[in-house]
Amino acid sequence: MKTKFKTPSVELDTAQSQRADYAASTPRSRLLAPFRDSIFGLGLLLLTISGVIFLLYNLLSGPRQEGSNNMTLIMLHYGLAVAFSLVLLANGFLKLRQQQYPDGRSARWLGMLLWLISAYSLNREMPVFQQSTEWLCWALVAISAAMVLYGWKKSLSVRAQQGLYAVLAFGWWLFVYMAVYIVRLYPVSVPLLLALGLSIHTFVPLLFAIVLGKRLWQDAQREEHLRPGIAVGLAVPVLAIGWFMTGWISNLNRIDQTQQEATLRKTSDLPDWVLIAQQLKLDQGPAGQTRPSWITNRLLLSNRVYDRGRFFEGNGWGLAGLTALDDVRQHDPLVVIASRLFPADALSDADQLSVLKVLSANRHGAEEKFWTGRHLTVEDVVSQVRIWPQFRLSYTEQTVQIRNQARQTTEEALLTFHLPTGSVVSAMSLWVNGKEEPARLTTVAKADSAYRTVVDVESRRFARDPSVVFWQEGDRVTVRVFPCRAGADRRVKIGITSPLGVVDNKLVYQNPYFDGPDANSAKELVTINFASTPNDIHTPWIVDKLTGNTLTHRGNYESDWQLTFQAPALSKDVFVLNEHAYQLEAYKPVNELFTPTDVYLDVNASWEKDQFTRAFRTATKQKYCRAWVFEDGLKQVTAQDLDATYERLSKQSFSLFPIYRITNPTTALLITKGTPISPILTDLRGSQFADHFGILAKQTLPIRTFCYESNLGIGELPAYLKTLAELRVLNVTHGNTTDLISLLDKTKQFPRQPDTQNRVVLPEAGIAIRESPAGTAAASVAPDHLARLFTYNHLLQQIGQHYFAKNYQTEALILEAQQAHVVSPLSSLVVLETARDYKRFGIKKDFSGLDNATLKEEGAVPEPHEWALLIMVAGLIGWLIWKKRYAVA
Repeated sequence: MKTKFKTPSVELDTAQSQRADYAASTPRSRLLAPFRDSIFGLGLLLLTISGVIFLLYNLLSGPRQEGSNNMTLIMLHYGLAVAFSLVLLANGFLKLRQQQYPDGRSARWLGMLLWLISAYSLNREMPVFQQSTEWLCWALVAISAAMVLYGWKKSLSVRAQQGLYAVLAFGWWLFVYMAVYIVRLYPVSVPLLLALGLSIHTFVPLLFAIVLGKRLWQDAQREEHLRPGIAVGLAVPVLAIGWFMTGWISNLNRIDQTQQEATLRKTSDLPDWVLIAQQLKLDQGPAGQTRPSWITNRLLLSNRVYDRGRFFEGNGWGLAGLTALDDVRQHDPLVVIASRLFPADALSDADQLSVLKVLSANRHGAEEKFWTGRHLTVEDVVSQVRIWPQFRLSYTEQTVQIRNQARQTTEEALLTFHLPTGSVVSAMSLWVNGKEEPARLTTVAKADSAYRTVVDVESRRFARDPSVVFWQEGDRVTVRVFPCRAGADRRVKIGITSPLGVVDNKLVYQNPYFDGPDANSAKELVTINFASTPNDIHTPWIVDKLTGNTLTHRGNYESDWQLTFQAPALSKDVFVLNEHAYQLEAYKPVNELFTPTDVYLDVNASWEKDQFTRAFRTATKQKYCRAWVFEDGLKQVTAQDLDATYERLSKQSFSLFPIYRITNPTTALLITKGTPISPILTDLRGSQFADHFGILAKQTLPIRTFCYESNLGIGELPAYLKTLAELRVLNVTHGNTTDLISLLDKTKQFPRQPDTQNRVVLPEAGIAIRESPAGTAAASVAPDHLARLFTYNHLLQQIGQHYFAKNYQTEALILEAQQAHVVSPLSSLVVLETARDYKRFGIKKDFSGLDNATLKEEGAVPEPHEWALLIMVAGLIGWLIWKKRYAVA
């Protein structure tokens, strides 16, 4: 009887014979060896075509685009996979039993990869898996490349073979995970194989897991030198999951511990989510920036950006609902496994969102959305800039064209504009039915009510055309546009009035930029017109030169750029509005004697120990002066607990000093240092911390504040304190340790609060704007932006300590905002579709003040004496017409 198996001696002879043949072969013959099989060559050609088409679709269309082309490509990838499978079947490559070598395995693996590409192409339309995270995409590419490279296994060195099998072993774990993840779909997909052949894609991960597992087991048994590579490939995913789980559990324990300790606090100043955010682990990023660690970031974004997975729950088909931070969730196996074993539900949804707003530095993504915007892209940006060097002012109009790439979905555009320091929005327009419609200024409450009613309620029946812009803390505004119809474009324009920064007698124009729909492929046209010829101008564009007083640039959209040029003398011309004249004057800080009795140290992770100890010692060196920190209440610092206090407080990634607890503001000094992350006042609204701000209403003078220089910029304040400084609750100066010692121990002088009732200071521009009664002969020559900037800063000055009060929006303040037509904490710009819409929401046009700012005209309204002149001219023309007609008669 013949045996069906080779004896060991025969196998050894065969292996020796193969090694001898390999040694006798040339590099060229080794490279071309797999192509001796024409089926392999055909499969590699089809795989290249399918892979290139899949990649080009992602690169050119992006994951946000829908379209009929997607279904066409699905059928193309599916057809290539089916066609090559039939070729394999016809040539006997799919028999259950194959000879040891050669057996056509390389060709069959190419067929499997064609099915994998086809499955992911179908996943775009029927997302069983959410959008793969970046590391998962690269892992799939590496595994696929290893399976292709398997055809050249005999040509590889021992080390290269070990590396190849390490990747294949890693891939086996990944496909086992994917096969288990979709096991709930198997019962549904089996009967659908006859009706809908596309359901065969459900079993692709299972096929990969079985084939790779069998190959790894058999080759490890037969070829001992492959075992180390296979062991490494199997161990790396296990170790990675262990490392990830350790960090995941550590963060969850830290959250639970902070919540437990919160119940023991003596004070209720800070919400629980603030204490949690302060203690979560952060990593050092580029340029000294800190950000949540890789694991912490995924924990906080789980079930928002990263899908938690549904192994045996539900049917899994279709995208999850709209999320707060992103419209499409990402699939990360590490997050899914960790979420299933240790659910990240320690934080409530509201608290999780609050922590994300602070730590992720993605406030735009955390904004409330009424409709999805995941298919929107920015097509082009047109920036028209007018600069008045002699007034140190600029006005920028940015027109953004937005395209909805979706096939059917109507969506909402959300843009967050980041403005230069001290800037204010003074105009907005929306194109409705091909016509530019300017916005009207109204209260925040009316603008919000109108937009919500039209977009969130009435749009369920029919879509109307509203747009709105809201003031945000931190030199930001949010612009909303609806509807962005499928396959159509929308255009919105925003006008920004800005002071020019001044550095070493150079003026700096900083371009506003925005977060929003993808603008990576957007084009930009920039036109900059100077009111007077600038000297020594430096631009970011090498090829573009100044022609006359105009600079023009075309190219790809760039968000971060600036111009610098020589600062000329200030103009003394005035702008007149409603019998008030607005005029520039140079600003120089004026010091006053100051000796603090209490120094408050706002310590966080950005503080160096030397800064803390020297600030304490210099302060307490003064007679009757005490040093305080906030740690579950105000605590006086002593020399004995100095080191321990620093160790505890420096672990805080940011700090929120309750300035309302400063008992004697007139003799107090707050010392702080900027952090890259920090809550803003709006984040705290509704908390007891915010409610206590009512105490500040009794405060008459701003609290003197010293801010240490940091790598964020010279004396960059934390976002929370920056808003308080804008509201004139704080009087801030900046410097280093030497400056602080000089202030406390030597000169004992502090800059005086520069603002007065009729004068606002723009320190970034080195100017002040003064309001005074206009004389009868005053000529309104200066740009109206003087009045707009004065009014905006004057509003912030008057709101001040009352920001958290319920009724701070008085009629007088609202009227002042309307007169200058500026967006502020109490006023917004809104565009509605018809005059009837304005009427039903009680939004009236104000004719007594300025209108939308514009580059076509200055936007001023005639003064009373100008009205009289116009009436006289009109009367004269009317009398001449009447006389002519009477004479003819």
